[in-house]
Amino acid sequence: MFTLGDDIRNTRDIKETHKIFVLKQFFKLFLIKMCLLVFNVNPNASENEFYLVLINVRDEIYNRPTMLASFWDKHPHIIGGMDLEPGKEGGTWLAMSEKGKIGALLNILQPDEEILPNKKGRGFLAVDYVIGEKDYFKYLEDLSIEGESYNEFLLVTMDYSSLKVPKIACYTNSSTLPPIKLEPGTHSFGNSIQLDKPWPKVCKMKEMFSNLIKKYPSISTKATLVEELFGMLHNRTRYSLDENMKQQGKSKSLDFLNKLSAIFVDIPEANYGSRCHTIILIDGSGQVDYFEHSRPEQTQTAEDDQWYSNRHTFNLKV
Repeated sequence: MFTLGDDIRNTRDIKETHKIFVLKQFFKLFLIKMCLLVFNVNPNASENEFYLVLINVRDEIYNRPTMLASFWDKHPHIIGGMDLEPGKEGGTWLAMSEKGKIGALLNILQPDEEILPNKKGRGFLAVDYVIGEKDYFKYLEDLSIEGESYNEFLLVTMDYSSLKVPKIACYTNSSTLPPIKLEPGTHSFGNSIQLDKPWPKVCKMKEMFSNLIKKYPSISTKATLVEELFGMLHNRTRYSLDENMKQQGKSKSLDFLNKLSAIFVDIPEANYGSRCHTIILIDGSGQVDYFEHSRPEQTQTAEDDQWYSNRHTFNLKV
């Protein structure tokens, strides 16, 4: 025979069980660190044309402490945003040196059970490249030797210290392939485990990006290009889920994966979504424009449409 006290205790147990379930789900969502990267390199650009057009999206927990893009105190020749999360301070997803080195880090979506907490942190992979002296490809070759020490990632390294001879490469530890050198042109990257099978939203983003840089090829249209690129990054259309995305996200619900399928991500139950948009432009004369739109840490959902705008202009020291 149940008493009122038993009923109250049972209700409390149910609430506590639900609370634990919600916290576990939140922790799993916290493990998701997505980014998007698309860029075009034109080594034949004149002084009035764009040599590099690059866009980057950082998806992150909204209240994760982050420094807006600026030149770093300890490395004043480096510009980029910076992670200020306790224990992770100093890492970054995107950074650039005044000499033309760019490092971009993207994490690969993995099932929850494959993400190991004892692996090395990935936040300094881009940092160590841009502040170091290693060649863009040698850095990746050395990194590939210890690739298994990290949860899965993709790192793109660039060196534009000689505008006539752009140096671009990428490496992912999600496969056994060695680092790959990339030719000038348009390249796009997301969070797919297979580089040759990008998620549908990455394909769509590359298509829209290509149309815009063809429409606005001259630096005289810079303001319009930047405005439309930032607008493109706010595209909330949810694209189809391919089998690769479903397999990578097999520990996630289809509803969760559908929310990840948009260029602009919003997952309000996790206080997570598109947090930072970056555009880097280099013209044929070597002038750099570094634009960043970033959301404040107190953001709660995508409807809190407050963004900080940040711009830095400098010349490459080549």
